[in-house]
Amino acid sequence: MTRILPVLLAALLAAPVAMSAPSSADAQVRVGSGAMKRTPPRPRPRLTEAEQDRLYAAQDEVSEIDVKIADLQDADTAGTLTEAQREEWRSHNARRQELQETIDRLEAKRSRG
Repeated sequence: MTRILPVLLAALLAAPVAMSAPSSADAQVRVGSGAMKRTPPRPRPRLTEAEQDRLYAAQDEVSEIDVKIADLQDADTAGTLTEAQREEWRSHNARRQELQETIDRLEAKRSRG
């Protein structure tokens, strides 16, 4: 009887601790533990082979146009630029701007991937 009383007393004292209601801190930890179960983000898109070819072709064409524009600027500096050459210069600048937009768009997509 003397041994049963301390065991019973210990069981009664431990019971409220084991049956306590979760605190708000416990609830926050339990909610946050589900964060690891979320699906991972989808992989970012990469450039297709056709897009890479388009990017490289646009970069090459921009280099060629830059040389032509530089030649026309030299003629303008020398004062020998004709009206036909001015129109050519405008068309080169417009084409270069279109190509640069393509390059920027494809490089932005590549940097995301």
